[in-house]
Amino acid sequence: MTMAVLLTILPISVKDAEASASKLEFDTVATEHNWKEYSTDYEEIEVGTHEYTYWKNFIRHKRTCTITHRIKTVVYYCEDHDHTKSETFLEEVIHSGNHKHD
Repeated sequence: MTMAVLLTILPISVKDAEASASKLEFDTVATEHNWKEYSTDYEEIEVGTHEYTYWKNFIRHKRTCTITHRIKTVVYYCEDHDHTKSETFLEEVIHSGNHKHD
């Protein structure tokens, strides 16, 4: 009995929730923004390691190299529409070991 009541109320509740949702305002192609650079941030993220070999005094040695990505994020702001956007760039791949890499 309780299950039957729930099943009849549930579809009505879902329809009411869908009907009350409002449309979001999206930019169109015709909208022109006045983008100005607001801030720039740099971050270094360790992304992994790998082993490399080298020769010293005719002996083969192994070392571990830490790979780090330097990421640049630029944030832009449009005063006319109070909008922001950001762009992210991979600035540099840094290897901790002094070796040849592909």
